[in-house]
Amino acid sequence: MKLFIVLFLMLLVSCCQAKTLIVDPGESGDAKTLLAAIFLAGNGDTIQIQPGNYAGAIVDKSVNISGRGAVIVEGSLAVTAPGCRISDITIKASGKDAAVSLATPNNQLARCTVAGIATAVKSTGENNSIRDCRIDSPQGVEIFGAKNEVLGSIISGGTAIRINDTWECMISGCQITASQGVLIEDSRGNAVVNNTFSGNGFGVVLTRSHDNEVSHNNLSSGYVSGLDVIDSSRSNLTKNCITGGKVGISLRRSHSCNVSGNICEKNERAGIFAEGAYQNLLESNFLSENGNGILLQGSLENALSSNQAYRNIYGISLRGCTKNMLRGNILRENSYNLRIESASGRSGSSSHYFFVQDIDNSNLADNKPICYLVGKANLSVPTDCGFLGLVSCKNIRAANLTLKNSSTGVLLVNSTNCNIQNSSISWAETGFLLLDSLACTISRSRAMECKTGFAAVASSGCQFAHDMARNCSAEGIRADNAQGLGLLECVVLSCKSGVALHESRRCRIQNCSTGKNQVDGVQLSKSHNCSLIGNAAFSNDRGISLTSSNSCFLLANNASANKIDGISLQQLLDADVRSNIALRNGQGIFVQSSRRLSVRGNILAENSRFGLRMSSSKDSNITENNIYDNQIAGANLVDCTGNLLYHNIFAKNGIQNAADNGQNQWDAGPIAGGNFWSDHEVLGNPGDVPRQIPGGGVDRYPFHDPGGWQ
Repeated sequence: MKLFIVLFLMLLVSCCQAKTLIVDPGESGDAKTLLAAIFLAGNGDTIQIQPGNYAGAIVDKSVNISGRGAVIVEGSLAVTAPGCRISDITIKASGKDAAVSLATPNNQLARCTVAGIATAVKSTGENNSIRDCRIDSPQGVEIFGAKNEVLGSIISGGTAIRINDTWECMISGCQITASQGVLIEDSRGNAVVNNTFSGNGFGVVLTRSHDNEVSHNNLSSGYVSGLDVIDSSRSNLTKNCITGGKVGISLRRSHSCNVSGNICEKNERAGIFAEGAYQNLLESNFLSENGNGILLQGSLENALSSNQAYRNIYGISLRGCTKNMLRGNILRENSYNLRIESASGRSGSSSHYFFVQDIDNSNLADNKPICYLVGKANLSVPTDCGFLGLVSCKNIRAANLTLKNSSTGVLLVNSTNCNIQNSSISWAETGFLLLDSLACTISRSRAMECKTGFAAVASSGCQFAHDMARNCSAEGIRADNAQGLGLLECVVLSCKSGVALHESRRCRIQNCSTGKNQVDGVQLSKSHNCSLIGNAAFSNDRGISLTSSNSCFLLANNASANKIDGISLQQLLDADVRSNIALRNGQGIFVQSSRRLSVRGNILAENSRFGLRMSSSKDSNITENNIYDNQIAGANLVDCTGNLLYHNIFAKNGIQNAADNGQNQWDAGPIAGGNFWSDHEVLGNPGDVPRQIPGGGVDRYPFHDPGGWQ
């Protein structure tokens, strides 16, 4: 009986054994078309296709279809049965449908070449596999089913792979050359590992997707962003190598991601960029020759740990960020190792928030610890800092620092009564910066080869004393919206601009020296009630320049040997310009569009054009000035009215001592008299022989002796 059962089972298996069907357009096969072979086949059968061109078909049985040699299917293959295997076939679709459609689970596409006018492969079923294929299409692979995999394939075109609203798919071992590499949308638990990408759009994009893994990929060429994570969370981006794009890794409004062990090199804007991102971990990444090694913008509570930023323009940049933690990062040989800025350059109490960072001295800038203090008081800072930041601090002292290659070498924010002495900063964007600080002093310090040497923004009662700025590409010393700032015995040499004050009040510049600067030695713009006393401005474009700065006081300054003007006064009201020296400039003093100035007791001599030139100005007093040996004219008034000029010495000026085409008064009456003219002899001090001024003016009571009014 048992023997009979065994023989019966063997006969049954023999009857049900899968068969192989041959497709040949000639007479030797089982069918001439693929469609006919599928019709003849049963589930589990194999269809072998001989070389030739064939029409597309619907695969509605669980079969194994393989090609022998050059097999080309011209049209779509729509797989509607589960468990099919299609291999070694070239499939070309010319319509809007996908070249291969996998609508059922557990199918495999292997070693095929697929091209479509629209989409090459579309998979809506689960557990489908695309292995070792060549795919070239505007849309390479679209995956809507769970647990699909694309392995070892070469994919090119517009968008290589799109994964949408699904989970646990795998992309591995592929070579992808496409504008858009892998796009993962509204999906979770997917893995993109061990692939090679090149293109000019985006490499791997995660949008509204969570718990994904992107690791051990190599991305090169000119991607806008190699890895772009948008509105996503809890993804691992690890051990990828990304070179030569705009941004290596981008986190936008994403959180709780792990970005670790990546290599980002030669990316134009940043190796790693985060915007609106929070609570991410950026750890042990190597960032080299990028615009920024790491750039965080508007981001908070991220942890940056053990990253190496080497030879970038900026090592680590925090812009408009707060409460980020930095531990054990190594910044070296960057143009600027560390940059911390408020959002959009804002100042004021609302900006202090952006400087509240947790940065300890385990971070190194060119092998020196970064010293970043928040809310500390009554401390002395170590001398070996590679960067010094004081945020909301009081009574902090620092001395003998030597810093270089930071965006700001010494940064004081919302700090009070802090004192920095005898320190030197080079190759910084800003050497020393006081932001929203009170009564702080930077003294006997040097800033060399910086963009701006010393800067005070929205700070009050602070001082720069006995400091020197040299070879700065912008300003040696700059103040914006400062009040009561004192610049005392500072030296600024060979910068683009020497001392520049903008929209500042009640500042004092005293006994400073500015020389060989490309633009102005001292420049005030919209800065009122300021005093400039005893300064020297030599060999600049302009020595001292005031624009729209009212009620300023200029006393005993020497502005000589400047290319254009010794002293330039434009659009001023109520300035007092007294006892200054302006020799061998283009013009000694130039006044334009100003009112109610007092220009008194100045020496304006040996200038290549005019000693005093006034344009469109009125109601000013010009008195007791010594104006001589100027090559064109001593004084030249153009379109001026209501000015009073008397008790001035006009001697030996070139073409003419003075010219005036307006309505101005050249004497103070018969008792006080007018001016001394070297080209007009009179008797008496004053005399009574009028001196005509070319252009229409007249001095009715000129003097016989220079200084005869004394």
